Formats: sequence, structure tokens, C-alpha cells
Amino acid sequence: MKPLYFVLLPLSFILCPFVLSSALAQPEPVFLETFDRCIDAEDEHYGFTGGNDNQWGGDIATSQTIYEDSPEWNLSYCNGGYQCLKVGTSTKQGSATTPAIACQGDAVLTFRVAPWEGDSLFYITLSGGTTTDPTAFHLKKHRWTDLTIHITDITGSLRIKFTSQNKHRFFLDDVCVRPADPDAGSIRTGGRNTLDFGLLGRHYSAQTQELTVTGCNLSADGITASLADGETSLFTLNTTSLPAEGGTLSVTLKTGATADMHGCYLYLRGKDKTTRAAVEKRITVVCEVATLSLEGSGTKPDPYTCGDVILLANNEGTAWTKTFYWVKGYVLGGVKRYQDAYDGISLTDNLSLVLAAKPDETDDNRYVTVQISHDARAALNVVDNPELIGQQILVQGLLLNDNANPLYLGKPGVRGVSTNSQYVRPDKTTAIEHAPFTSGEGRGEASKLLRNGTLLIERNGRTYTATGAEVK
Repeated sequence: MKPLYFVLLPLSFILCPFVLSSALAQPEPVFLETFDRCIDAEDEHYGFTGGNDNQWGGDIATSQTIYEDSPEWNLSYCNGGYQCLKVGTSTKQGSATTPAIACQGDAVLTFRVAPWEGDSLFYITLSGGTTTDPTAFHLKKHRWTDLTIHITDITGSLRIKFTSQNKHRFFLDDVCVRPADPDAGSIRTGGRNTLDFGLLGRHYSAQTQELTVTGCNLSADGITASLADGETSLFTLNTTSLPAEGGTLSVTLKTGATADMHGCYLYLRGKDKTTRAAVEKRITVVCEVATLSLEGSGTKPDPYTCGDVILLANNEGTAWTKTFYWVKGYVLGGVKRYQDAYDGISLTDNLSLVLAAKPDETDDNRYVTVQISHDARAALNVVDNPELIGQQILVQGLLLNDNANPLYLGKPGVRGVSTNSQYVRPDKTTAIEHAPFTSGEGRGEASKLLRNGTLLIERNGRTYTATGAEVK
């Protein structure tokens, strides 16, 4: 039994009644993992903390021992949380893959997931089955999210891999796989159980959100859609009824909504064709201030990433200042221009750069453009310095121009990179020699390196000068 928490919400939160409906009998699970045995023993503290005890970061989830209900999980960089699993570390990409699950045909996967502090990108991968439901999710800080995935075409053995993007950490709990009941009525929403209208600065991240609804074995009465308590002060529905097979409906956030926390439930209701039993799907609709989750701080030791620059550029409510910030990224090339707008990557432009968080990035929505001022052009342009392609550099520049426009050539940009600001090219390191050696630590390998004209020796993951002094 997981602990139950009560949260005192601000008075501005719109309280909505919790409606209980007739529950249809469900098939028995073919796989169930609760991690409930990850608790403190009477005689020893194993560090089972985090997640279900409402702790989300810091010195928690340290247990190297994990008690699974089901053997043969494939766990990579995982720890035991409080009656849950913590996946990933601050430096290592983690993953959790279920054992082979015996199942045939269609099934329904349900599980709970929550991010570690501000980490928020999460996805699943299926082996032995397919789904048309979303498999990538954006998680909310300090909150469990219940997800449902409908899996089809299972050929006898199913494996499910839970992981994240960019080394984000997360908590996982209550993984359950049940055979789909073809005779039971159901309402599906593509695995989406939340409509989140996050407020970034002065603007909402989305003013209208669509929900694809699919009905299964419902009566001809169709599906009715309604907001709890007829909530219309914040949201409107484009339709209140759908045919039995489902359709698409939109929820719109009204203009003039404030930044106070608000929320309600969207109910989708129908009846089973055979039993006439009530069928219900509840969607949480949330409107709240969204916090920016940045990886860096903009200083040289802790620079902004390309993702940070994009997030800040899209946050029109940010209080921008004419401060030079450090940004790191991999050089993809220059900017191919069309009427002073971005038109692709160029290898012949010497006035600008295109940076990304990884050297093989192909999604131009993840690109950051850099304006190279005249005095830095000789050192940073890719025409004269083709070796920069695929290398990570640091640049210091403005994230805002005089007209408060965070874009440069149509992309989130860094302006005014010059010798008056600063930049750091890739470290020029050349391996000279690689040979075995014997020391008090046993046999190993050592390398001589020539770094920026200085001879260094690298062994056992540490770097030393030729006189033996360690280089930090």
C-alpha cells in the first residue's frame, strides 16, 4: 500500500468533485511490478527514499539493493526508491527493461512515473508489440503521472523499456500489463491523461489543445464530454458529444486567464453496448505557472546549453537584460540565409554559426544561431576553420538585441560574439604515445599528450605534467 499524501492548495485552486463510476471487471494482470518491497528493514536502513515519500531530489534513492516483485528485470544505473524504482544518475543514462512478458494479441500497459526534480523527458520502447499511443511524455515536477498505453500485435513475448532523454532521472512504479478485453466498452485518448496549459512568463504554452478520442464497443448513445461542475470560467469545449466510435475535441483556454493555479476535470462518458454499464474516462486539465528547467546558469563554468537558449527564447515573459552569457554547443556549420532569415546550414558562410546540443542533430527546431562579429570572424568561421565542424565550443554573447528580439536569422540566437566578449575553441590535444607501464597500482596503460603545446601524461583517468604534478 503506497502512502497517501494530502496537499493544501491555494484558495485560487478550483476544487472539483471526484466522481466515482461503475468499474468494469478487468482481466487479471499477466505482469505486475509494485516495487513495494523496497522499504526500510527493521534492523538496517537501506536508503529506500524518494518518490512515494514526496521526496524528489537530493541525497535520496541511494539503495544499491532493489527488491523487485518479478525477477529478470534488466536495470541500468537504477536504485531503490521508497516503494518504487529510481532510474538514472546525474551523469549516467539509466533504463529499466521488464522481463519477457508472456502475452498474445492486444494488451493494456499502465504505470506511474515522476521526474527527479526538474528533469522531465521520458519515453518507452516496445519489443514484441506495437502501439499508436504516444510513447514520449513531458512530466511535471514533483508529481506522479498515471499513463496508459494500448499495445497490439503481441506475438507471445513482450518487453518494455523505460528510459529518458539527455540523462534525465525519473521514478517508476506500479507497472502492470493486462490482456485487452475485447468485450468491455472503453474510451481511449491516445494515452494522454492530462491537458497542461503551462504559463511561461506572460504567455501560455498552448491556447488550444486537441484530444483524439476512440470509443470501443460503446452503445449508439455515443460519448458525452463535459467539464467538471460545468467549469466555463477558464476553459471551453468545442463539442460536448461524439459518436460511439469517437472523434476529436478541443479544449481552449480563455483569454484573460490569470497566472493563479487552476484546474478541473474533463469527463468522457458512454455506455457499454452489451451490458449498458457506465464507461468513463477522466482527463485532468491544468493551468498553472510553469517553471523554467534550465541545465546551465550562463556562466563560463556552467554555460547555457542550446536547449536553454531555445527555452529562454520561447519564454516571452523572461526579464531579459543586456548581459553577456556563456553558451556551449556543437558546430554544425554556418547559416544559409534567405532574405535575412534561416534557410538551412551552410559551409560557405563566414558571418555566423549554427550550434546544437549534439554534433549529429538534424532537427532544425533544436538549432541555435550565433552572430560572429568582425574581430572574431577569423577564428570562428567554418570556411577558414573547417575543423570546427562537429566540435563543441563555448561562446559568450547577448541573448537579446536592442529591439528585445531573442531571435537571430529566425532562430533562437546568440549575438555579438567577438574578442570583446570571449570564446573557447576545442582543446587541441594530440596523442603522442600509448604504452604499458607498471606502478604500485598494477599494470595499466599510459598516454603522452600534447595539449596546447604542453606535454602531459594521462593514466588511470588522471592527467599529470611531465614532472608528475596532477592536472586538475
